[in-house]
Amino acid sequence: MRNHTSDEGLADLPSFVIRRFYRAESPADFELARALRVEVFVQEQAVPLEEEQDEADDQAVHWLFLHPETQEALATGRMIAYQEVCYARPVAKIGRVAVKRNQRGQRLGEKLMGEIMATVDEQGYDQVILDAQARALPFYAKLGFIQEGEAFLDAGIEHYRMRHILR
Repeated sequence: MRNHTSDEGLADLPSFVIRRFYRAESPADFELARALRVEVFVQEQAVPLEEEQDEADDQAVHWLFLHPETQEALATGRMIAYQEVCYARPVAKIGRVAVKRNQRGQRLGEKLMGEIMATVDEQGYDQVILDAQARALPFYAKLGFIQEGEAFLDAGIEHYRMRHILR
């Protein structure tokens, strides 16, 4: 856990605490992350609760950005190892990226993705994939992700597979 200070050209960000953890080692942090995911995906976007929650949470590395005084969850995301049929080595798969509604537009998503991508790189992955909602394509494209294939529905929301080649 650490406090964010201005870096990487993101000096305009408010201060926050960053936590990176596995569910088993920090159940309280996981519950805060899950509550934010429910708020964003289930309540705002009408994703069924049973589709938002899955078994990948147990193996994933999770990130949680917290307000330094109130400990309110501001942003969250996760990363898992994912074995694609066409590749010998697993790729990293990012998912469940969510930013609290009143924090959007403050570049927390960009900072969150930077934290996740740093871990992807540290762990030696060659590629990272994610399934982006159609409205989020420009955000991920700005971070170097390339859209692949046709649109598909996930929880009734149009998504596209996106990939970032690291090596």
